Amino acid sequence: MRRGAAGAIALAALWLACRTALAAPPGAACPPDAVPWLRVSFAGDSWTPSLHSRVAEQLGADLDGHRLAVCDAATAPGTAPLADVSIALSASAVLSVEVVDSVTDKRMTRQVALGGVPHDAVALSIALAAEELLHASWIEAALEPPPPPAPPVGMHPVPAVVREVNREEIARLEGAGPAPPPVWVQAALMGAGERSTGGETDLGGDARVAVGGRLALEGEVGIRASPGVQSAHGTVRGREALAGLGLGVALVPRAAEWGAWLGVRGELLDAQFSGLASPGARGASGSGIGVLASTAAGGWRRLAGPWRLVAELDFGVPLRAVTASDAGTTATGISGLSLGAALGVAAALPE
Repeated sequence: MRRGAAGAIALAALWLACRTALAAPPGAACPPDAVPWLRVSFAGDSWTPSLHSRVAEQLGADLDGHRLAVCDAATAPGTAPLADVSIALSASAVLSVEVVDSVTDKRMTRQVALGGVPHDAVALSIALAAEELLHASWIEAALEPPPPPAPPVGMHPVPAVVREVNREEIARLEGAGPAPPPVWVQAALMGAGERSTGGETDLGGDARVAVGGRLALEGEVGIRASPGVQSAHGTVRGREALAGLGLGVALVPRAAEWGAWLGVRGELLDAQFSGLASPGARGASGSGIGVLASTAAGGWRRLAGPWRLVAELDFGVPLRAVTASDAGTTATGISGLSLGAALGVAAALPE
């Protein structure tokens, strides 16, 4: 026998094997007795024996988990199945799937372009498209409309296998749950000033970042400088670097045009003092670490886009005071009570 004839015979045998891949094992009837079943037909001019076989195996394996028999329309008898599934594949790699569903008396179709799908994933994509369309038709049976005055025309009792498929599909969808709300983030640049009853007035600026929602965590870094304060033997000047962490709660949603918030904050201060001595006196400098706890109240006004105007008032008490002395007498420092204010511009996302 010539090699060409042998190849043709082998190809024909493979095609016949693929055409019965959806049926039961050889010698068994399809559909099996007393088993719900689907009738699947293939059309179009782009089917190869290999692709037909892989789609048939994938579809049969997936639905067998629901105790559903899947039979090829070329070999299945004419008895009514739960649904007729027609799968057509054109030469331009466009998949057309049609489901004629006897459970809900619906006919549903969809088209899927497979041109960009990798070759080894085409069979799985075709099987998934057919299953999804079948689920979309059956899911209507899971919905419970108000009881009608009479049985709806064309509806049949829902088979147990359809109810099982719907339960799994609903559980999968409910398990996904709603998408979590986006995290609110705000960055701000603010001019700030404080006045302490210990004698020091500080002016400077802060960079702040807040993250959260109605309840937000805020971090800040800033610098301050204080005007000179006269002492018995000269002038004392100060400057500070600070870092703080706070927690604030908005009284209205953060996306509102106007809003207000309340919060608490702790700040670590690195204060440095330098003395400019009067004639005949000797100057000195020094530094110290202070800790300030404060409560704050603020508000915002939305501008264009993500931008907003922000303002704040705070009232603090030093947990660790820092002071500068002249001849044993306190000249200035961060001690006693502190009152501060800040004003700036912020950008918040989402808007």
